[in-house]
Formats: sequence, C-alpha cells, structure tokens
Amino acid sequence: MNSGRRFVIRASHDRCILVGHGGPEESEAAKLKQYASTLPQAGTWTLQVTSKSEMKSPRRKGKKKLAKRIQREAEMAVAFAPVQINPSKPHTDSQLMKVWIVRVWEVDPPKGQERLEWILITNEPVECFESAYDVVGWYECRWIIEEYHKGQKTGCRIEDLQFTSEDRLQPAIALLSVIALTLLQLRQASRRPDAKTRKATTVIDRSYVEVLSLWRHKKIKRDWTVHEFYYALARLGGHQNRKNDHPPGWQVLWEGWKELLPMVIGYDVAKTKYKKCG
Repeated sequence: MNSGRRFVIRASHDRCILVGHGGPEESEAAKLKQYASTLPQAGTWTLQVTSKSEMKSPRRKGKKKLAKRIQREAEMAVAFAPVQINPSKPHTDSQLMKVWIVRVWEVDPPKGQERLEWILITNEPVECFESAYDVVGWYECRWIIEEYHKGQKTGCRIEDLQFTSEDRLQPAIALLSVIALTLLQLRQASRRPDAKTRKATTVIDRSYVEVLSLWRHKKIKRDWTVHEFYYALARLGGHQNRKNDHPPGWQVLWEGWKELLPMVIGYDVAKTKYKKCG
C-alpha cells in the first residue's frame, strides 16, 4: 500500500470490511460481497460478450458441468464505495487498508445464462462513474496480459531455460519476451474480422511473409493475408489445419516460429550475398 503503485484486484473471498474511510469507531462492519450488492447503480454501458464453453462447478467443490455462454450484447452496470480491509496475513503492526470497491454486473442476463458479475478492489480513488469505468477498463486488460504470460511460458518456455545466473537469464528472457509479443499480436490479428483481407505485412516483417509463402506454395506471395500467414505458420509447427481442428495453440505457434526463424536468416544471408555478387 505504501509503495506508490496502483492496483486492481478481483475479489475472491467474501471478506470482512469496514464501510467508509473513517476511524474504526466511526465505520460499520460488513461483508464485502453483501455490502457491494447494496450499492446504488452509478451508470451503465453495453458490453460485447463472446460465446464460450467450459466445465464449471456451481461451487468451488463438486462435479463440474458443461456451461455454455451465448454471444450477446450485455447491459453492464457499475457501483462503487470506499471501504477498509484487513491485510490477508495481519501482523501486530498491520493497519487497515483504505481502498475502493467497484461492483460490475449484468443488469438483465438472458434466461438460462449465468449473470456476469465481479467485484474489484483498487487503491485508485473512485468517486464518479468515469473513474469507476476506468478501473473496469484496467481490469479488462488482465486477459491479454495473461495470454502474454502464457505465450512466454507455454509457448516460448522461458521457465525451461537452463541458465543459472541472473546476467545470463535476463537477456534470454528479454529476447523470448519480444518473440512472445510478436506471436501474441499475430494471434490477436488472426482473430479479427478483417484477418482474411488485411495484409500480413502490416503485422509481420516482409521477409517472414516471403519465406513462409515460398515454403508453402513454392513461390513468394507478398500479398498474403494475416489469416493465410497465421495458419501457414501453424502448419509449419505441426497443426493439421483440418476443418474440425481447434485453433492453433501456443506450442504449435512456437514450434512453427522455431522452424521459420532459421529459414528467414538463411534467406536474408542469401539476398545479401546475391546483391554483392550482382
């Protein structure tokens, strides 16, 4: 709390809180989730919800069932309030943390669909709808950050590096992080509606497009789209590109990139030598 850093955390447990930022004798004790559900609505907006299927349990323990979320436009509402929370592991000198809670929920979910709802905890002052909406926007960035970390670990496997000293690990992780970011940008672009019309060279260097198209079609295609490049890279990594196959995962993309990179290096060297000889 005293580091000067700002944070946004999604509440998991129904913790004990004190309402407001006053002294302990002035503040009323309450439960986090119960209190959040009583807060007045500060404003609404429309959220585009994507379809999703996953195995979920109604409780933390118990048999999981397939839950399907339909694609829809959801009317979302937000409410906020200042509270105080005890640290997770209180010490003798621990103090109450003065934070703000932001409740976000779907106003009227379709019949048979689970309501979208989460409660955020932040040390960013939230005093109006605009600042509450900003906090929600920061939290929405969590998903792309998690995918980036997954690209680093599952794809580029930075945890498998065998260097034993910090001065060796840092350059390797930095290099692999740039590759993870490149693959993440490519994957995100492949999921956009314009993926089949947008040129691949707007996302990836032209040399990579030329080499991969040459491998795939035995001739260079500089007008390749993002979709064509993405699935050719996956094919190079072992993806079969069959109709019912799942979209390429991080491991497949990484294997494809490992194969493509030396091909591009050789291609660039050959072009350089050809220019010198010409």
